[in-house]
Amino acid sequence: MKAFLIVWAAVTVLLLICLVVGYTFVCLLIKRQDIIRSPENGGKSSSLLEPTGEALWAYNIPKFKPFRALPFETAEIRSFDGLKLRADFLRGEPDTHVTVIFCHGYKSEPAFDFAAMYEFYHSLGYNLMYLHMRAHGKSEGKFIGFGALDRFDVQRWTKKAAELFPGTSIFLHGMSMGAASILQSADLELDPAVRGIIADCGFSSTNEVFRNLVGGMYHLPATPFVDIFEAVNRMIAGYGFTDGDSVRSMAQSKLPLAYICGDCDRYVPIDMAMRIYNACVQDKMLLIAKGAGHAASFMVENEKYKSLVTEFINTHRKEDE
Repeated sequence: MKAFLIVWAAVTVLLLICLVVGYTFVCLLIKRQDIIRSPENGGKSSSLLEPTGEALWAYNIPKFKPFRALPFETAEIRSFDGLKLRADFLRGEPDTHVTVIFCHGYKSEPAFDFAAMYEFYHSLGYNLMYLHMRAHGKSEGKFIGFGALDRFDVQRWTKKAAELFPGTSIFLHGMSMGAASILQSADLELDPAVRGIIADCGFSSTNEVFRNLVGGMYHLPATPFVDIFEAVNRMIAGYGFTDGDSVRSMAQSKLPLAYICGDCDRYVPIDMAMRIYNACVQDKMLLIAKGAGHAASFMVENEKYKSLVTEFINTHRKEDE
């Protein structure tokens, strides 16, 4: 009996430790954080953005203020789980036939990921819609969805965009987690006006990202820590780390794909990027930016990036009526 009690106590303590560790990871990585330290407000660039992280911030920061001052209108939808989600949008030229929906990355905002591209897209005259992803910015939510939940939000946003801009061809342009969200939405029933996906450094699944990064960030073995983290996250945030999978969705997608990634990306290694790209069986285009770290391809290969996007949209948009 004494031995049983000792084993029972040991198991109980171990389970409590696992729950504490898992909950700590959820609070650090999944729970909403409205005040995010960045080089814009005196913080440091993450080492995981190297080798181009500091240069990327220096390139982007001067563009934030003009972008945020643009005369945005606001749109709103309800998510499948009852959250109010919001987007800022700009109407394009009166005769435009293209709408682009932008999905920003993890603990980011539209300005961080897309201010640098604004002049390029504005010059094309398109309608531009910038989503605030769940648990970010102007949208509600306590927990970040990492694509697993956001894919359903993207689905609803495509229908909202079709209401706001009837008759236009809709393209989805995502960065990092935003790119994973649109990739993972591709096998859902999106609005028929959606004509293609532009995914910049989108990852395969939350599971694979955390398994790649846990060792580098926290110097812990991926197993069992990621498994513990996932179990607690499923209880608290309501999803597992393999619920969304970009490779699986691309294999079933009927949409054309433009995939972009840096060859020095620490979040999305080149082998992960190529598995996503190769899974797509529809028309597709690829840009691997030489020397670019995470989210830095537009800066590093600016002309090639703009050329690819322009060609992709012109190829797959509906014929102007």
